[in-house]
Amino acid sequence: MDIFDTRTMLEAVEQMKTPRRFLMATFFNGSNPRTFPTKTVDIDIVKGKRKMAPFVHPKLPGSVSLGEGYSSSTYAPPYVQPKRETTADLILKRAAGESPYAAKPPAQRAAEKLGADLRDLDEEIIRREEWQCAQALTTGQIRVVGEGVDDTIDFLMAADHKITLTTGKWDADGSDPIANLRAWKRKIAKDSGRTANTAVLSAEAVAAFQANDMVMKQLNTRRVDMGMIKPEELPDGVTYLGYLNDPGLDLYAYDEWYLDEEDVEQPMIPAGGLILGASNTRNAMLYGAIQDLDAIESGMVEAARFPKSWVTPEPSARWLKLQSAPMAGFLEPDAFIFAKVV
Repeated sequence: MDIFDTRTMLEAVEQMKTPRRFLMATFFNGSNPRTFPTKTVDIDIVKGKRKMAPFVHPKLPGSVSLGEGYSSSTYAPPYVQPKRETTADLILKRAAGESPYAAKPPAQRAAEKLGADLRDLDEEIIRREEWQCAQALTTGQIRVVGEGVDDTIDFLMAADHKITLTTGKWDADGSDPIANLRAWKRKIAKDSGRTANTAVLSAEAVAAFQANDMVMKQLNTRRVDMGMIKPEELPDGVTYLGYLNDPGLDLYAYDEWYLDEEDVEQPMIPAGGLILGASNTRNAMLYGAIQDLDAIESGMVEAARFPKSWVTPEPSARWLKLQSAPMAGFLEPDAFIFAKVV
């Protein structure tokens, strides 16, 4: 079996235990991605309305009911293709942590190196996907800036769903975080018809929230037993805070960072901010076609990942590349609010 065959590598990628993607899994139906055989994808951004059926005499013709309004747009999902060189001497050398007396054949070393490299490349793409989700949720847009590309994917998030508190900040005396959450949940219900059930807070928002006397009186911590979270296994970087009976929200703290273009670590959720939204929307991860001749010839253009390997003769080296065209489809922006509360 050729371990560098595309189908073999693709099977390995699909079986990998990937890092948890909290925002993607919670708000973008991360377990049900949608792939497309085209470079572009059409998305329909729904703006819900509460129409009632009109009264009419039973002997008169029925009244025409128009479908819900939506905005249709066509986007080309951003393309990512991180690659890595695997040289012959790296394959022959003892791996870090491996016993110097181990006698692994070169083929086994190559297979293990391939697995480690595929995992690293896949994690780079996963971080980019989670970053897209965070950008969509907090700004309503995804800025796509890179080599040969400068574009903005705009999901038409209403300005009044991007809130910055100027008075009543959560770290100020007399602030009422619970009243804020209650009002924002009602706004989401009014504008989208969805029921917000989850709030994800930055570290600064958590600190201000937990220091508020009114909050601590109403925070129901019955789901926490001896400091251990009972109802679900939480991914790294996520802390379950508790359930707020009024207005009926699960509260989470999310501590995750990414390296920006200047190699400076930035929080996924901007400092002092929070995301409030519904976990049952039509949002989804969308994947455009793989733009590679090998993918076209092998009939695998419609895929979330496409691994590829090739050899250069001089200098002798094997290259590994993982391709993807992901886009966080923020299809119901009215079902979310981003608020800067500190």
